[in-house]
Amino acid sequence: MLTFSGRQKGFTLTELMITIALSLTVISSVLVGYLGTYSGSMSTLNNSKLNQDLSALMNLMVSDIRRAGYTGAIAVGSNPTANAFNSVENTALEVFNDMTSNTQVAATGNGSCIVYAYDSDQDGIVDANELVGFRLNAGVVQMRTVGNIADPDTCASAGNTWTDLTDPGFITVTTLNFDLSGSACLNTREPDLIDNDGNGIIDNVEEMDCYDAPLPVAGSGNISVETRQVDITLTGNLTGNSFVRLSQSQSVRVRNDLVRIH
Repeated sequence: MLTFSGRQKGFTLTELMITIALSLTVISSVLVGYLGTYSGSMSTLNNSKLNQDLSALMNLMVSDIRRAGYTGAIAVGSNPTANAFNSVENTALEVFNDMTSNTQVAATGNGSCIVYAYDSDQDGIVDANELVGFRLNAGVVQMRTVGNIADPDTCASAGNTWTDLTDPGFITVTTLNFDLSGSACLNTREPDLIDNDGNGIIDNVEEMDCYDAPLPVAGSGNISVETRQVDITLTGNLTGNSFVRLSQSQSVRVRNDLVRIH
């Protein structure tokens, strides 16, 4: 028969419960710290991705809009009004208030859709894929990749192909604004010794501005030169968290001026 010379010792029930409670407290603290670190890391990652996506989109719009009106078919020194990619009320850069009412804004107005054209293959012929633009459609930024040759200056979906540039599952774009208020228009007829704006002063500064003074009378042979500047504002937030929001602004000077003979 086996015998034990002493009494066996172990944890009492109270000590065991205290040990378990302390262990759970330590585990909870570690878990809370881990979850806090994980949440912070995910927030930082999402902010970084949101900033990266909006920056890439802004850079694309700036670089593309800058080329509006370009053609490779007109030689230096030739008539700029013969540019098929910079035709008034046709292929020239225009801004619309939005894609729904599709109303063109004034020469210095602003809106959420812009359309234009440029000669990407440098053949001087306006092709459907050379009618481009950007618009905001229900929180998604879209790019026009194919346009309607018969109706180039429109932000409508009919006759055009608009491709999504942002993922609505990740980003909701709340603001896309194209502002032309920085544009300028010069009446090259000035000075002409005529009080064109009727304010009693001949050849004042305002008469040189096409936006302030009346445009030269049709058939006069006068020339006006319009310099387009587009100020872009882009704002978006995470689709699942509207508190994570970023906004970017940038200006682009269109390289090809709009020249008209009146």
